Amino acid sequence: MRSPKQRKISLFNLMVMFFITAGIIVFFVNNIIAVNGLVVDNANIQSEINKSVTANNNLQTEIERLTNFDNIKSVAVDKLGLHYASQRPKAIILEKSAVEDLKE
Repeated sequence: MRSPKQRKISLFNLMVMFFITAGIIVFFVNNIIAVNGLVVDNANIQSEINKSVTANNNLQTEIERLTNFDNIKSVAVDKLGLHYASQRPKAIILEKSAVEDLKE
């Protein structure tokens, strides 16, 4: 029987394979670094969104508190001195000619 011949690998083919392998490794490492950067950016944006949601909830609570009728009534009476009218308002009837005179 014949012994199998060992094939010689040329130096050029070995260098080409080395550069292709190195290029693939660099590509994958670059992708990992890019993905990690995107994950960090995503986490930062998510924290900003959470802060905005919290601020919006606090502002909505403040709006509800300030638009409460009892709060408005107490501010109107205590600070502004307003009160309910004891008499009903009277109707004012204007004729069309009087309104036209006012416009001029």
